[in-house]
Amino acid sequence: MPDDRSDQPAVAGTALIGKAFRLIDLIAAAPGQISAAELAVATGWPKATLYRILASVTAHGFVRLDPQSQGYTLGYRLLELAQNVWVAPDLATVASVELQRLRDMTGETAYLAVPHDGTVLALGKFESPHDIRSAARLGVRKPLHCTSQGKAILAFLPESEAEALLGQEPLERFTPQTITDPKTLMAQLRIVRARGYSVEDQEILPGNRCVGAPVFDSSGRPIAAISVAGPVYRLTSERVAQLGPEIANVARNIGLGLKGAPARQSQAGMPWQPHDPHGKPVFYGAHPVWDPERSSLVWADRLGPTLYITSEGRTATIRPEPGAPIDGLAVTPEGDVILLLGGRVLKISKQECVLDRTVPTLAGATAMATDAAGQPWVAVYQGDETRIGRIGADGTFEVAWALRKRIGALAWSQASGTLFASDPQNGTIYLFGREAAAPRLFTRIPPVSGEPRSLAVDTDDRLWVGLYDGWSIARLTPDGEIERVLPLPVPRPTGLAFGGEGKVYVATARIDLAREVLEKAPLSGHLLVAQTGKG
Repeated sequence: MPDDRSDQPAVAGTALIGKAFRLIDLIAAAPGQISAAELAVATGWPKATLYRILASVTAHGFVRLDPQSQGYTLGYRLLELAQNVWVAPDLATVASVELQRLRDMTGETAYLAVPHDGTVLALGKFESPHDIRSAARLGVRKPLHCTSQGKAILAFLPESEAEALLGQEPLERFTPQTITDPKTLMAQLRIVRARGYSVEDQEILPGNRCVGAPVFDSSGRPIAAISVAGPVYRLTSERVAQLGPEIANVARNIGLGLKGAPARQSQAGMPWQPHDPHGKPVFYGAHPVWDPERSSLVWADRLGPTLYITSEGRTATIRPEPGAPIDGLAVTPEGDVILLLGGRVLKISKQECVLDRTVPTLAGATAMATDAAGQPWVAVYQGDETRIGRIGADGTFEVAWALRKRIGALAWSQASGTLFASDPQNGTIYLFGREAAAPRLFTRIPPVSGEPRSLAVDTDDRLWVGLYDGWSIARLTPDGEIERVLPLPVPRPTGLAFGGEGKVYVATARIDLAREVLEKAPLSGHLLVAQTGKG
């Protein structure tokens, strides 16, 4: 390797510095390692000059040489310097807490980017736990005109400055969706400015959608932008409309320098497996219950309607007659199955119906759950309120609480003896105490996370939420914060149950899903199972 002694011929002064930076840029732009021969072709420099500069930048840690392949990549010194790019306040540090929260809230990759030399530079990211996700590299520069971060920054610059950055010539086209006319883009930027967030809809990468918002300094100038990106079948137009204001709020928090939220965990690559009786999807899987005494899982196709009881690899199938949607399901300590169908109460013992009673006060049931004593509880929505109470052995309904919300899911904490109830439409979860006359608000789930249509409490007495149209389930802290997100290969979890040596069972739905979504989520409608692990 050539040395770099001062008595040797060298490229003079500023020319040498410029060549060193050019070399680092070329190595950074390469998709993998790049050889000295390729660098020589790209630069056109004499070999002696090339090797002298390579030796110097390698010695200083800006470039690494793989001794086996003899290929060059960026060095670790650049990572050290990157830690000092933003100071007073440290933008990357301030943003990291909010970006992680945004990633966990949406299940999609969250980015931080800054304007740099007429482009946006990716400075930070928290990757989606989904296998299929946006995964742009840090340090990559992207155009302003076809990225949500770039549009968010452009929209809040003075118009003369934005026009100068875009120029008068047609902008580069990356996909058929790319806006190449500067005047058309300027008109769109005025809309971005009015609503506070930007959208990039397959304009730089087909099949990918991105929502962004600007981060302002104390003078009100956009100094950065954050974004959430993912495939279009998960980031639907409806979800984007919900996501935009949330991202704008997060960007505002970053600009104000808010800190202090606890870090959350996500887990990628969950090995979800179908756990169906015949390997066929159902319309609307619901009400999974683990029966520990008999090591069996009981669940239903709500709209089928069909009851499934799976034990030791065998499944019993029961179709109540006459057919009606199965509105609730519970399993007693004796192993009897209680079903609610409209205003009917059915008790099934050893696959035989031993009780079939019409109870008008149970018409409109929306959820069931069993307490620690094995007592079934039900939520019934009638008029404009939900009544929650016990079901007696003879099918009678004893009301304990009433509230003017449409409750869609129940789950008992066996340790504390409290009842969780969710209002999916409003994203709220309530907590009922046995001695309390009224519930208290436990938490609110942001709309962009999905609707909390199903609840379950695990063996650690922690509440889990199935996020309908959110492609995930999440565990909450005792304070109601999302602390762990498990991505799903389907958008619509409709029921949760824990049991069977640390397993979680997730009922799902396929009803009303567009063909494009079903193609991307073929397990929709299947009962899924996975090991939860710890943490």
